Amino acid sequence: MEHTASLLQNGKVLVTAGFYDDTHLNSSELYDPLTGSWTSTGSMNQGRDGHTASLLPNGKVLVTGGIGEQDYLNHAELYDPSTGTWTVTNSMKDKRNFAAACLLADGNVLVTGGFNGDTILDSVEVYDPSTGIWTTTGYMAEARDGHTASLLPNGKVLVAGGFSHHTFQNTAELYHPSTGTWTITDSMKDRRDYHTATVLTNGNVLVTGGSYGGITQNSAELYNFSIETWKTVGSMNNARHNHQAVLLNDGKVLVTGGSNGSRALHTAELYDPSTELWTTIGNMNNARDYHTACLLIDGTVLVAGGSGDSTDLNTAELYSPSIGTSITIDKMNNIQDSHEISSLTNG
Repeated sequence: MEHTASLLQNGKVLVTAGFYDDTHLNSSELYDPLTGSWTSTGSMNQGRDGHTASLLPNGKVLVTGGIGEQDYLNHAELYDPSTGTWTVTNSMKDKRNFAAACLLADGNVLVTGGFNGDTILDSVEVYDPSTGIWTTTGYMAEARDGHTASLLPNGKVLVAGGFSHHTFQNTAELYHPSTGTWTITDSMKDRRDYHTATVLTNGNVLVTGGSYGGITQNSAELYNFSIETWKTVGSMNNARHNHQAVLLNDGKVLVTGGSNGSRALHTAELYDPSTELWTTIGNMNNARDYHTACLLIDGTVLVAGGSGDSTDLNTAELYSPSIGTSITIDKMNNIQDSHEISSLTNG
């Protein structure tokens, strides 16, 4: 479980690692939209799940942290699409599982919070791809895991929600890259972790679902980055956590699957920013949570892996916005299960 999916600059999708059958996987696979097929690529040096993956401006993918066979990890690696191989880069200062990673405007990667096996972290680090060096930066006001980190148009990073020392958070804070400091911003209306955060075309951030004290949410909120306030928008038709959200080319947001607290969902719905309302669309072919969802260059969405009602999945399917349905495609080689995703825009 806990694999990642990254859209590469060549249009292929890299799926890495995860947990299955009592094994922390180090395998990686590539999906080629031109052929609709999966092929194995180089394996990571360290098996892991609960890690992050960030596409760098140079086309490589940075994978950080997670949990391995023996311990929580501060280990980091780079995937080079030109060779299909992984190389070890410098390790983070802190071990982190369920951290959040965000590609900054200057091409550096910000990694926030997470769990080190003993405590939830408020520490933050920045990776410089030009030197391969990690630098500790300002601490968050709240320790958190299961949170989100979103790059705003003004270059700041919005961190929202998560779980901290037996408390579900509705708090949010802003990272200022120019000073390496954090400031408190307006709190969300609802407490939530394992939610999604999507930066819309106007730069505002849509947050959906998540869980709070064992209760799965269907609520959604919108953060206005220019005035730094939240407002409630239309609720989803289904409560869900560990789901995925993808910004489509038309500016709408596709939400897929997740869990309602008792079972995995095959439902999907669309958020329309012009009305701030949700519309139910065709169901996925498989119920799944902990899956990945990735916008491809042609505007379709690749959904892969995850956990179904009774088994983990290696199935994959494509959503076509033009026809509003999902199509089953070639299966992955490994069964994998995830809620992490990286993209060209926000890592």
